[in-house]
Amino acid sequence: MKRILIAVGIVVIALTSCKPTEKNYRAAYDAAVSKREKTNESLAADGLISEEGPRIQVIAGDSLYFLNERLSVEDGAEPLKSLNVAVAMFKMNTNARSGASALADKGYDASVARASGDKCYVIAGSFDTLEETRGFIKRFRKENKSYAYIGLDGHPVVIRN
Repeated sequence: MKRILIAVGIVVIALTSCKPTEKNYRAAYDAAVSKREKTNESLAADGLISEEGPRIQVIAGDSLYFLNERLSVEDGAEPLKSLNVAVAMFKMNTNARSGASALADKGYDASVARASGDKCYVIAGSFDTLEETRGFIKRFRKENKSYAYIGLDGHPVVIRN
């Protein structure tokens, strides 16, 4: 009987000691707000927190989408620079080649870059500086208002290589 009373006493103490208080709620809320503020700068293009999606950054009033990904080009293609403007993403290399060929016919220095997994990007331009990249994106969007941006949520994406 003594053991039962001790066990009941331990259960009662455990249940009453876990009682949430306003102070605990406030601390948890403040921690969540702080975490949200820290992740706002790394929101994906679609507003969801993601490690894989492009991140939006406002640079000199322009909203640009950035993605860090290791890219490789096919043999014989020009090597990519550090900032690459991707305007489409495909799983099949032949579709990406077709997209790059269509842009090359319009006068762009387009190429196909393969990323990890089965992603093939159509790179419309490759640049060394952010200023060149911003200017190219403005020009590309102006000249190609109805471009589909397949797989990239309606925007060209700057891939840091």
